[in-house]
Amino acid sequence: IGCATAAGPAFEGAGLTFGMRAGDGAVGHVWLDGDREPPRIEVIGQGGPIGICGTAYIDFVARARQRGLISRTARFVIDDHPCLVNHKTHGRAFVVARPEHGDPLLITEADMASLLQAKAAIAAGIICLLREADLQAQDVRTVFLAGGFGFHMHLDSLLGCGMLPEFRTDQVEAVGNTALAGAYLALLDSGALHEIRRISNQMQIIELNLVPGFEMVYVDQLSLP
Repeated sequence: IGCATAAGPAFEGAGLTFGMRAGDGAVGHVWLDGDREPPRIEVIGQGGPIGICGTAYIDFVARARQRGLISRTARFVIDDHPCLVNHKTHGRAFVVARPEHGDPLLITEADMASLLQAKAAIAAGIICLLREADLQAQDVRTVFLAGGFGFHMHLDSLLGCGMLPEFRTDQVEAVGNTALAGAYLALLDSGALHEIRRISNQMQIIELNLVPGFEMVYVDQLSLP
């Protein structure tokens, strides 16, 4: 069984204050090591930071929640962190990086609200599929996490923000660009193409907007663990 979730473009950085796709200059990961220390960052490429991509946003939300910097609804709950600012345009925000040239890179409460909406859509889809299959998360042997975004995601952040509700790190296996791998396999082996078609014809598609209670599940997932 399968479904599609309307997660929107937030994980690609679209609509976020300093969001960008995962390219040179993007902050790819964020760590919060202490209660008052500035964050550690990893920047893609050889240059300095110019924006923030989806993996870093998920890192921040999960780790800020773990550190007690934000509430379950991704609102800042502290006032005395040296990286927390009240921006005249963006409101309360956290300084992730200070580029040599240009404005500081911020994560705002509005950014986190957009991320929670995207996270909630995916989590609600997973919960509805599990219910359709009459399974609990612990019954699933392996979660294959496909795509470049999933491959570069830190699992502790992915689980910490609740995108894979009730799953454990040992259940999740990142497998990269499986669509491209499947295309290569189909080119090399006509039998594989036949098997791909057979499996796809067996798929039962769940339309989430027709699932009773989906809206309530979605609303429940709009908060952090």
